[in-house]
Amino acid sequence: MVNTQLLEQVISESGKKKAFLADCCNLTRQSLTNKINNRSEFTGTQIMILCRELGIKQLTKRDAIFFAQEGAKNGT
Repeated sequence: MVNTQLLEQVISESGKKKAFLADCCNLTRQSLTNKINNRSEFTGTQIMILCRELGIKQLTKRDAIFFAQEGAKNGT
């Protein structure tokens, strides 16, 4: 599950627009939003692209964002 709050924070801090990130992942903006909000899942390739675009280099940070436990998905 995605930690929505943490991913939203990283996106905001990056200064990149969701439309740009969606395009990088070959997604519509709505599809990206659905994945961020755990309505569908990111593929491994999409996670790699987002990590590159958002400057996520630490595996622990990647895991905290994209492989969060159930209780952490919305930052709780």
